[in-house]
Amino acid sequence: MDGVHQTNWIGFVVFAAIVLVFPLIATQSFYITQATFAGIYTIVAIGLGMLMGYAGQISLGQAAFYGVGAYSTAILTVTFGLSPWLSLLFSLAVPALLAWILGHTMARLSGYYLAMATLAFGIIVYVVLVEWRSLTFGASGFYGIPTLELFGLRLTPGIPYYYFVWIITLLIMSLSFNIVHSRVGRALRSIHDSEVAASVMGVDTGKYKMQIFILSAVYAGLAGWLFAHMSYSISPGSFALNASILFLTMVVLGGSTSVWGAVIGAILITVITVIVHALGLRYAFITSDFEHVLFGLILMLVIIFMPRGLFPTLVDWITAQRPKEREEQQKQREESA
Repeated sequence: MDGVHQTNWIGFVVFAAIVLVFPLIATQSFYITQATFAGIYTIVAIGLGMLMGYAGQISLGQAAFYGVGAYSTAILTVTFGLSPWLSLLFSLAVPALLAWILGHTMARLSGYYLAMATLAFGIIVYVVLVEWRSLTFGASGFYGIPTLELFGLRLTPGIPYYYFVWIITLLIMSLSFNIVHSRVGRALRSIHDSEVAASVMGVDTGKYKMQIFILSAVYAGLAGWLFAHMSYSISPGSFALNASILFLTMVVLGGSTSVWGAVIGAILITVITVIVHALGLRYAFITSDFEHVLFGLILMLVIIFMPRGLFPTLVDWITAQRPKEREEQQKQREESA
């Protein structure tokens, strides 16, 4: 195990411990609920971060896969009476199938062209969710989504669902760390650095890009499944373009070249959202439009001053400080001698 991989696992253990003790510190249900949403968003952000930071593909359609996962379980459990655990398979398979079709359709696109194509896909899915009223109930939303039960325990919103979501999120983090540090992860990094050079070296760039695109869609579908069974009701507005921009902001803020960047970005954006809503209750001029302006400003500032994101920039700064500290310690030893 190399040093970076070992450091990741040490950080993972510390982070998992913080997640486990958080409900003991923040006893108010509001904070538990927001922390649960942070876990759900983290799953989507990790998938998008791996797609952007490792495969070099920009997607503005993650909210569509997120929504498809949520509506798949809502339709199957409410309309057809299936078990939520059985509907989970469809919440993973349907986004994966759509990603496979989309990936083959847009195989020759990259960069901004791919971003615009995924943006169009997100808009199409949103319109379908609004207009197909006989199946999705349109803009009014889908109600009566059942609560999850695990070994006889009802996973109601609050501490039970918090732990359920974050255990799944930690498993997703663990899986993603293993992928990043595997042969597949090295191939993806080579594609991100130079797709032409990777192809010359024998890397099947099309296969790996397709695989990571499908994986990011599966992550989003899983998050949608978790969101639907936490909220009991869903509506198309939760899966519009604003949600895709929100996920993109998380990844860009934290840093797309690291799984930790996606985690940190999702948590920070959730905290910022909570602060904005709290200020909105106090100051009338702070509305939902203010939140959109703030996220746009964050995106702009990060791209200008921290193009790699918060986490990689922080790691680079710490790494640069270590030689200086060693030099100072060496000087002090020489002076004392």
